Amino acid sequence: MKTVLLTGATGHVGTALLPRLLAGGDTRVLALVRARDETHLAERRRVLAERAGVDEGLELVAGDVSAPGLGLSTRDRGRVLAEVDAVMHSAASVRFDMTQDEAAASNLAATQQVLALCRDLADAGRLDRYDHVSTCYIAGDRRGTVYEHEIDVGQGFRNKYEWSKCQAELAVRDATQAGLPVCVHRPSIVVGDSRTGATRSFNVLYWPLKLYARGLWRTFPGRVDTPVDLVPVDWLADAMVALHRDDASIGATVHLAQGPAAPTVQVLMDAVQAQIDGPPLRVVDQGRYRRFVRPLLWPFFQTKRGAAVKRGGDAYLPYFTGNPVFDATTRDELLPQLPPPDPLEVLRVIVDFAMRRDFGGR
Repeated sequence: MKTVLLTGATGHVGTALLPRLLAGGDTRVLALVRARDETHLAERRRVLAERAGVDEGLELVAGDVSAPGLGLSTRDRGRVLAEVDAVMHSAASVRFDMTQDEAAASNLAATQQVLALCRDLADAGRLDRYDHVSTCYIAGDRRGTVYEHEIDVGQGFRNKYEWSKCQAELAVRDATQAGLPVCVHRPSIVVGDSRTGATRSFNVLYWPLKLYARGLWRTFPGRVDTPVDLVPVDWLADAMVALHRDDASIGATVHLAQGPAAPTVQVLMDAVQAQIDGPPLRVVDQGRYRRFVRPLLWPFFQTKRGAAVKRGGDAYLPYFTGNPVFDATTRDELLPQLPPPDPLEVLRVIVDFAMRRDFGGR
C-alpha cells in the first residue's frame, strides 16, 4: 500500500482530494495538520474524516508546514521517512493582503521545508513523486497567452500571494532540475462543487457576485473582455489525483484551467443577471472608477460594511481588469478524458448555492 503525505488536507482543495486519494483502498493518506496534543490530533481527524466523507486509510501527523522541519517531532519524522512514498503539497495561505514577509513564510518557506523532506525521502530511496500545488496566477499582471513551461518572465505581481507562489515554483524547478520527480499543478480560480455548488470559501469570484446580489453594486469597475478562468473543486481534485497516479505527469507543469474556453467578464455578468433577474450592470474602466466613482463612496467606506467592501475591492478587482489566457496543451495531452466542465453551467450551480447560503452569511 502506498502512503501519501498530504499538506493542506483541511483546506478547500485538500478536503476534496482526500476521498479521491483513498478511493480503491490501495493508498493511505498521512495528513500533516497543526495540533496541540494527541487529544487535539484525534479530534481533528474526526472532524476531517466527517467533512471529507472518509474513514479508513486516513491518518494524521502533527506538524506545521511553516516551521523548520515541518514542525515534526523526532518520532514522527522517523515515521514519515520510513513510511511515505509520495508527497502532495497543497497547503498555502491564499490571503491577498499579506506582507512580503508573511507571504514568504507561508508559501515560499513552507515549500522549501517540504522540498527538504522530499530530498531526504529521495536519498532514502523512498520518494516516488512530489506533487506541488501552485496557481495559474503566478503569471501576475501578464496578458496574452501564458504557457505551462513559463514561470518568471519578468512579470509584475498584483499581490504578495502571487509573488510568493512564483518564488515557490522557482524553488520547485531547481529541485526538479536536481532530480526530484515532480509534477506541478496550476489551478485557476477554484469555485464550489460542479454538482452541488458547495464550498466553504466565498472569495475572489464570489465577492462581486455577493455585492451584486445584495444590491450594493450596479457599477462594476473592470473590463468586459477580461477572461475569468474558473474551475470547480471536484473537477480539480479529480484532475490532480489522475495526474498523481500517472507517471507520465512527472516532470510536467499543468494548467488546470479552462484555458481558451474561459468566459469573459461580460459573459459572466449577463449569465448572473439572467439567473437572479437582477438589474443591468454598468461596466466602467477602473481608472475612471477610482477617479470619479470611488470618491463618492467614501462615506460608505467609513461604515463597517463599506470597509469590508473596500477591502474586497482592493484585493479582487484586479482579477476583473485584465488576465491572460492559460494555455492548456499539457492538460489536454495528459487528461484527454477529463476536460473541465462548462464554466457557465458551473457558474449557475455555484451562484444558486451561494444565494441559498447567503455567501456564508458574511
